[in-house]
Amino acid sequence: MLVFISNLLLVRASDADSYGLYVHVFNWVSILSVVVLGGRDDLVLAQLPRYTGGQRSRLVGLVRAANRWILGASAVVGLTFALLVHWIPVETLSDHQPLFRPGMIAVYLTAALGLNQLVLQALNHIRLSQVVEKLLKPFLLILGVVVLWLFEVPFSARALVVLSCVVLGICCGVVGWLVFRKMQTYGPAAEESARADRHGVKTTYFFLISLLTLLATKITMLILPVYLPATRDVGIFNIAYRFADILIFPFFLMHTVLPQLFARHTLTGRAYTQSLFSESNKLMTLLSLPLLLVIVGAGPLLLRLYGPEFSAGYLAMIYISLAQFLFSAFGPANTILMMQDREKYSAGCLLLYVAMLAGTSWWLIPGRGITGGALAILISSAGYNIVLAVVVYRVCGVRSPFLGWLFPR
Repeated sequence: MLVFISNLLLVRASDADSYGLYVHVFNWVSILSVVVLGGRDDLVLAQLPRYTGGQRSRLVGLVRAANRWILGASAVVGLTFALLVHWIPVETLSDHQPLFRPGMIAVYLTAALGLNQLVLQALNHIRLSQVVEKLLKPFLLILGVVVLWLFEVPFSARALVVLSCVVLGICCGVVGWLVFRKMQTYGPAAEESARADRHGVKTTYFFLISLLTLLATKITMLILPVYLPATRDVGIFNIAYRFADILIFPFFLMHTVLPQLFARHTLTGRAYTQSLFSESNKLMTLLSLPLLLVIVGAGPLLLRLYGPEFSAGYLAMIYISLAQFLFSAFGPANTILMMQDREKYSAGCLLLYVAMLAGTSWWLIPGRGITGGALAILISSAGYNIVLAVVVYRVCGVRSPFLGWLFPR
């Protein structure tokens, strides 16, 4: 509810064009933050649960090394991007350089926040890992909007970007303090050798997975400005996407628990993995169905809360909602691959997904606009989940409900 209210206030306080520019900037911030992370976020999620049973020096060393990496990488990536935008005229980027300058600060803050939240999750501090993102961040955004309104500051795209940077900075400091406190209990033990682990190949695959996952969520919004120059279309599509993301909430809810369980029990055997997969899949599907009905029934009313022009995104919202529902219906197959040393198969499936999404978006957006972009997401999601179900069964022996329906025992 706090996330919903904060996003609603941002849209209502500004206009559709300013909000569209703000979304455009943070789409690129998201992409660059994934480059900065370089797969370290998934690495800590996969490895830290295996180190909690007495390998404390390796645990502390991995967390410190990951944080040092993103600090250096953010400086290099941010400066490189700023220089490219300044010296090379790039459509939709060079025209908005004043917005991208503070956005480069947000790149590091986004990466640091995401990494350290996953550190807390991997160490089984699940509630603490969520409290900053789900409570503190939206609360600070709401407070910031109220303060700007009281001081009569115009809600331009720049004001929205700067506000988000300030909020991210506070959140990053809080989650960093939480990680520091929890890491005090994981000081190096006397009997351990503080040897450094080498995770080069695994980290590379995790980086590719993170980048491809982000492209899968952003590529349609990056293609939209090419055919639909009006920034309001990007803003309307983003709001439709935000509402559709409600459908994937059960998937992400379970994802706060499942990765570390799959990682910790890598060697337990197929029976445990199949049982955990089946039970979580049933729960995710049961939680998603009523949410889908709410989106279908109350969609027009919800969109009109943001303004009358946002009603144009209803059909797009339905298509994207169906696409998100498929992730719950098919289950956490990708999580199994990533957490049980099959990350190269995960990367291959995601590469196929992004290729399908790019192709269908280029095909459907010119004639159907934002509705075509949403239909491209639905088609690609169906293809990706079917392929993923087959791959997980072939390499892990775990059957999804889709395969169980096609090939009943």
